[in-house]
Amino acid sequence: MQSSTPSSAPTRRQPKFSMVRRAGNLVFVSGQMAFDEGFRIVGDDVSTQTRVCLENIERHLQTVGLTAGHIVKTTVWLTRVDDFTAFDAAYGEFFGTTKLPARSTVRADLMLPGALVEIEAIAQIGDDEG
Repeated sequence: MQSSTPSSAPTRRQPKFSMVRRAGNLVFVSGQMAFDEGFRIVGDDVSTQTRVCLENIERHLQTVGLTAGHIVKTTVWLTRVDDFTAFDAAYGEFFGTTKLPARSTVRADLMLPGALVEIEAIAQIGDDEG
């Protein structure tokens, strides 16, 4: 029987992308899943996961001095079409009275088991002209 040693243990690879990237007056936030600080999926339902995804996006935007109110466009991936209504309600509740961003929503298989939604965002620095 072989013993496990640190050199034979699998290592967790860091993804090769930026969480937040500024280009001119736009800020791009990479797709967020409902991760907690330990990179575990939070919530068994799409409403909870949607809220956590959006809170993660807002936290990343805060690192460059922006808020969710600066978001002008989101792209959303849902694992189940049947979750759209609950997702849309949680999404609307998060933004409240803030001007809603433009949005694309598609059904897709996500990379992690248990993930029901992934959301990426584009925010604008400065005045909203639209």
